[in-house]
Amino acid sequence: MPLKGRHHIGARSLWMPLGVHTSIAGGLHLAVRRAVQLGCDCFQMFGRNPRTWAVKEASEDEEVLFRKEREEAGLYPVAIHTTYLINLSSPDETVFRKSVALFKTELKAAGRLGVEYLVTHLGSSLGRGKEEAFRRVTLALKDAVQSGLGLRTMILFENSAGSGDSYGSELSDIGKVMDEARKMGLETGLCLDTCHSFASGYPMGSVKEVTALIRRVDEEAGLQSLKLIHLNDSKAPSGSNVDRHEHIGKGMIGGAVLKEILNRRELRGLPFILETPKKDRSDDVRNLKTVRGMMP
Repeated sequence: MPLKGRHHIGARSLWMPLGVHTSIAGGLHLAVRRAVQLGCDCFQMFGRNPRTWAVKEASEDEEVLFRKEREEAGLYPVAIHTTYLINLSSPDETVFRKSVALFKTELKAAGRLGVEYLVTHLGSSLGRGKEEAFRRVTLALKDAVQSGLGLRTMILFENSAGSGDSYGSELSDIGKVMDEARKMGLETGLCLDTCHSFASGYPMGSVKEVTALIRRVDEEAGLQSLKLIHLNDSKAPSGSNVDRHEHIGKGMIGGAVLKEILNRRELRGLPFILETPKKDRSDDVRNLKTVRGMMP
């Protein structure tokens, strides 16, 4: 999709797109309008109800309207987050089959909408260990490749907070999956969530520790594979494995560290999307204003 204006950027330009996760209530195109009303440069949304297996595909008219409004707004990039029920690491055959089917449906739909990224977690092995989780995820990706998917929209693997038997809280695990995907001819990427990184135990209390985190991203996943950052503060302490997002500068990561991340030379040009708590529109307005005040 040809996009207008400053939003059509390179991988590490000086322009840093900023956005939030917007609601699709009332229609997919309304997620675009809500992002525009907030002054976003980019945005993330769900492609459907994130808490059900039921699939109601968008009509061709809905898809055309979404693409039209998105192009006119010049928002770039756009990401869709997969539904919460998908578990690509599940050892349960029924759940795994349903997860792969829904994952492929969402990936296909994302391609039709012309969005750049589909963000997904790697799921949970439910006690079966990392090797079984890796095997399952690999099978899911092979299925997607054999179906001709993942070429129009890039799959981004988001790091988890590490609760339970979740797979993907360690950057090296995501790096391993991306390497395997590359062998299949599928180019994938990393979505780094600051709250999840903090909660899973990556130290983020100082400039030195932020530098160490960026180095680990490069060594274990590849800095060139980092395509999107979810910028969120954390209600829970480091190493707690508790996934609870907080308003920017109001949590246990703190504004100083988040500002350091925003101003790192290595991360320039990357889109930053907020998934901070929201009771109403004013929460997004306030968090966006806070982040813009931190940006270079």
